[in-house]
Amino acid sequence: MALRTFTWCVDAGATRTTELKTNTVSFGDGYEQVSSFGINNARKNWQVTRTGRLAELEVIYQFLVQHGGVTPFYLTLRGETKAYRTDGSIDEPHLGADVWSISFNLKQVFIP
Repeated sequence: MALRTFTWCVDAGATRTTELKTNTVSFGDGYEQVSSFGINNARKNWQVTRTGRLAELEVIYQFLVQHGGVTPFYLTLRGETKAYRTDGSIDEPHLGADVWSISFNLKQVFIP
């Protein structure tokens, strides 16, 4: 199955968090031995928001819900195209008139 691409730009202020997975063994004398947990131990997570008219944001909302937080999709952030899936809730605050915002978290997915 070919992955779809999230084609909308996100608002400025997107936040990237890099989660580093490691194994740590602590010894009684204060010494620790640390190693990488797997070959993909650095996973990127993003908190993103898009502000716009209700009709446009409804299309984005449907795209995210169709993927159900399970199926990954491609997204380009900071010039890097990677596979992500939504992680957690999708928030849609009303900002006034026909202006809305949609916010969601993304978790990087490693595809073989």
